[in-house]
Amino acid sequence: MRKFGAFDVILAVLLVAGIAANVYVYGFYDKDGAGDPSVSSGTSSRGRGDDEQDVGASPQGGGNAAQGGGDPAQGGNSANGGANPAGGTETPANGGGQPAPTPTQEPAPQGIVFNTLVFRMNSPNVTVNGREAAIDGQGSAPYNLDGTTMLPLRPTYEMLGGAIDFDSGTSYITASFLDTTLKVKMGETSAEINGTPVTLTVAPVNKDGSGYVPAKAIADALNAELLWDGGAQSITLEIPSRTLVDASTLLPASSQVPSDAATSNAFPSGDPAAAAFLWFIDGVRASGVPRDATIITDMSLIMGEWKMILLIDPDHVASNESAYLLANVNIDEIGGAIMFEVQKLVMVDESGFTQDLSRADADLYWGEYLPPNYTGIYAGESWYRFTVTDFYVKDGKQYGIGVNEVQSGEPCYIALIRP
Repeated sequence: MRKFGAFDVILAVLLVAGIAANVYVYGFYDKDGAGDPSVSSGTSSRGRGDDEQDVGASPQGGGNAAQGGGDPAQGGNSANGGANPAGGTETPANGGGQPAPTPTQEPAPQGIVFNTLVFRMNSPNVTVNGREAAIDGQGSAPYNLDGTTMLPLRPTYEMLGGAIDFDSGTSYITASFLDTTLKVKMGETSAEINGTPVTLTVAPVNKDGSGYVPAKAIADALNAELLWDGGAQSITLEIPSRTLVDASTLLPASSQVPSDAATSNAFPSGDPAAAAFLWFIDGVRASGVPRDATIITDMSLIMGEWKMILLIDPDHVASNESAYLLANVNIDEIGGAIMFEVQKLVMVDESGFTQDLSRADADLYWGEYLPPNYTGIYAGESWYRFTVTDFYVKDGKQYGIGVNEVQSGEPCYIALIRP
């Protein structure tokens, strides 16, 4: 048997010293009770912690033994045995666990932007995302009705890219934008906002050829924030949308100066008089459109307020009596349908007797454009229909002529005029 010599003793001492050095370096021995948090997965900045919990269950005493790792704030992710989200991931070689999995990212919601519309009372202009534009080019403007701010329905929705649809069967108008809807009927306070029945503070009305609805109803339907500025007499709508409206694509702002006076629902041009229709009675009724007149083919130009006369059997064809009716009329287009609104209706018979037939609410008659050239309209019921066969311009004024079909069969002629 070989005997141990001095060389063997020296070799043994060196071997033991090397093992001790490795143990110390790699943390198997914790000198002075404090490990290096950068390499030790079971220590904290304040020592080992409670012996009963092996390596410490509290944040102040090291990692939880049941979780098998260090303090997440100091050494690693306890669920993975040492992956520290804040300080990097330890490798298996120095006691750490596997890297923490990357959290699943939720898909980002579709971007929402806000279109800002600022209307000023009685002004035909609107500020869209900071830029001035005309509301519709026809003079439509917000106004006050019985303490309620009314906004023009069609242009408000159309400038956003929304749509207006008219149901001729029910006379309901549906305004749609994205997934929101507003369903109203002229003259009625019953409405629907996004499918829910509601009662409006003021019934929608037709004014100067445009349908108006309470501003709050429009804001509620569009899920918009409504702001009122009493000093500026303006109303602002912040409307959630998917795209921003480019105001440069809208009609240019009108130069018309808005009036600060409250606007009523009355016709500003006053009541019609028989003398205003002598041009029709003395010539045009028999001969038709004057040769030097220009026929109106753009039907958007006929929308709005008119004065009208309706002659009832002036030649005594069907009876021994004749009469005429004078009225204010609004013509409007909603959802592709023509609305013929009659107000301030006065009848005068041959004896000169005058009877005011006006009602609190206007008489509404719905119709369409006349085919094939669309230069006229018809509106009314099957037993009472206004048929305007021609609209034209002469000497700076607009005219309309046609017939009124009644159930009795009496010949009735109509004429319209406006400055």
